[in-house]
Amino acid sequence: MRSSGRPWRGAGALVAALVAGLVVVVPGTAHAAQQPNWATSSPVRWVTTDSKQPHKSITTGDARVGAWRDDRHHIGKSYFTFDLSRFKGTQLFTASLRTPEKAANDCTKPRSTQLWVVKPQERITWANQPWEITNIAPTANEDCVSPWVTWNVVEPIKKALERGRTEITFALRIAEPVQGKVEYGRTYDPAAVLSTTFNTPPGVPTDLQVGNGTCDPATNFFSDAQPAVSAIAHDADGTYGLEGRLAFWPVAAPEQRVESGLLWAGSGYLNGWFPAGMVKDGGVYAFAARTEDGFATSEWSAPCQFTADFTPPATAPAISSTTYRENGGPPGDGGEGIPGDFTFDAKGDEEVIAFEYGGLGFRGGRVNADAPGGKATVSITPTTDGPLYISVTGIDRAGHRSPGTSYRFWVRTTAPFVEVPLFDIGVPRDFVFTANQDGATQFVYQLDDGAEQTVPVGEDRKGRKTVTFTEQGEERHEIKVWTVNAAGTRSGDSERSFSVNLFRPDVEVDPWDGVVGQTRTVTVSTGRTGVVSYVYKVGDEPEKQLPANANGSLTFEYTPTAKGDFAMRVASINAAGVRSGWGTGEFLAEAPAPDVTSNDYKYEPGGAPGQTGTFTFSSPRLPVVSYKYKFDDEPWQSTTGTQVQWAPKKPGYHYLHVMGVTAGGVESDERSYMFQVKAALPVVTSPQYPDGGPVTARPGEPIEFVVTPALAGSREVLWNIAFNPPQVVPVGEDGKARFTVTLPSSGTFSLTVSSRTPDGVVSGNLERSYFVPQQ
Repeated sequence: MRSSGRPWRGAGALVAALVAGLVVVVPGTAHAAQQPNWATSSPVRWVTTDSKQPHKSITTGDARVGAWRDDRHHIGKSYFTFDLSRFKGTQLFTASLRTPEKAANDCTKPRSTQLWVVKPQERITWANQPWEITNIAPTANEDCVSPWVTWNVVEPIKKALERGRTEITFALRIAEPVQGKVEYGRTYDPAAVLSTTFNTPPGVPTDLQVGNGTCDPATNFFSDAQPAVSAIAHDADGTYGLEGRLAFWPVAAPEQRVESGLLWAGSGYLNGWFPAGMVKDGGVYAFAARTEDGFATSEWSAPCQFTADFTPPATAPAISSTTYRENGGPPGDGGEGIPGDFTFDAKGDEEVIAFEYGGLGFRGGRVNADAPGGKATVSITPTTDGPLYISVTGIDRAGHRSPGTSYRFWVRTTAPFVEVPLFDIGVPRDFVFTANQDGATQFVYQLDDGAEQTVPVGEDRKGRKTVTFTEQGEERHEIKVWTVNAAGTRSGDSERSFSVNLFRPDVEVDPWDGVVGQTRTVTVSTGRTGVVSYVYKVGDEPEKQLPANANGSLTFEYTPTAKGDFAMRVASINAAGVRSGWGTGEFLAEAPAPDVTSNDYKYEPGGAPGQTGTFTFSSPRLPVVSYKYKFDDEPWQSTTGTQVQWAPKKPGYHYLHVMGVTAGGVESDERSYMFQVKAALPVVTSPQYPDGGPVTARPGEPIEFVVTPALAGSREVLWNIAFNPPQVVPVGEDGKARFTVTLPSSGTFSLTVSSRTPDGVVSGNLERSYFVPQQ
């Protein structure tokens, strides 16, 4: 059995249900919150019996009842069994069985079908028929053959459920007096439908909560005078439209119990608040919940309790530490990274069960007291040095806070001091470290993200590390230094940022803009001493090295062989082979597109299809030795000349694409030259449409057209009307083409005409509109 949802809306004393064509009235309650559930189901078994096959159970084909005749006279009954287990423990409102008809042997005879409740039986045959117990009256239906033959079966199903039955079987038969008469026989669809409305009582609410706490008054304390409560509602029919109630009372005075009105529980939850004025400080209170669907009510849930606590702790806790003195001053105690114990004392205020603490230079938290009104000790490791503080408040069982206490202390600086020199690339310099941690044995340092390195701490608490930066890279660097003592305890960290002078040379390219193949002068200067040579690199070209001038500068020439924007990087090299950082100069090498001119074809329409035109190329800025070109989508071609000729095959817009090519194979930018070819439109005449009239064209009569091509060499004329495909006619020896058109009715039509040469040159389309008058 399958539930199909809740189609009704609203609630009232009576619920009307229209089920399978049967109108029934369902009793509800005065405050029905839910509407009845409903379901439709099919038989779990069905069988037809036949008097001519008395020991056979027929379970295929149609359901036959009454008499029928082939070569013999038959009498049959059909039986339908339905599963009732879904309705166990429910309140059944309506049950309607629909037995769709497929045929009647004689529509002049009244429907004499009967529905009987039969005694449960495993195997049913004509020879072994079950006992027929109750005859059920049908709903009136005047149609000869109807899919809506319906029976009200609510009472027999209720009785079956009362007897603990999980199935019910109905017999469909023809009334006894006419059962053997063929004219009264009928055929039914075995897919009978049982439609029901019912209600399943809601379940007892579960998972009760006061706020987010438990239901144990010894551990569940609240400071709110109207705590929020919740419970989870349950209903096998779904929670849509479900309602419920909440009850509240003081545990010490259950006679003061108060129940709420109906509350919405359609989301699956019951939510509410304790009544105003009920909850008093120190009292224990309870609430319970139940659900109601308008037809049935659940039992009350077990109560959920809590203890009210409105009074916060009155005593501010005390703070002490054996490591970090209160109000200590420089040089301070402990050190960053050195843990210290802090003890919090509630000073006997038994309301306090925990402490919350926070402050500057460490992570705060919460810790439970060893007993109500007792103490708690935490270990705090400062992450910085200097003046810090810690603040503490006591917390009671309801979350109230006591007055707070602040404790100030000074953390000694343990991070080493770092002297950072000025660095030049390739020149060694010393870092000087000074330890502040007592008993420090080693400095540990880390350059950038490199591996950790160590330097011993001298008797003067100092250490040195000589570092030489010889690699090109970033100017900015970082060093991080700390110390460790013999026990491995780590001090605070010192972090310093510094720069390395890479002596990047200044690079000037003159001229910075020009064409491919144009030589540039590059001038390089530097403030670095001892420079013996330079290396330079352009794009992906390999590096080249040149000797420096006597004053350490460099001047050289460079000729770009490719087009584009380029960066020239230059670095100096000293006698030790150490390179400076890269200096950069930029320059532009252009390959401007050629110019294209033509006296034959320009932007204004000119020439004609098939007429050859001359196009001239020139490259005033870039020296080229040849040109690449193509017309429209034709393949690229090459020429070492400066002129090409081309004959267009159709009128309209055309494009000539041209690039110049240098002796080194560099292709220039592309020039697109657009021009228009004038159409060579044919002349069209018609005897039916003479110049000056009158028009003699008529519907159903041929209309002759004569086409004289203007395009030299035309051998074919193409024509079409409106959106029809074009047709082809030859051009005769007289230089004309002829065709006829016959139109079935009057009206305007559009004629398109063009001509074509044998090598595919087309004239362009001539479009004319003509009107065919009524006869």
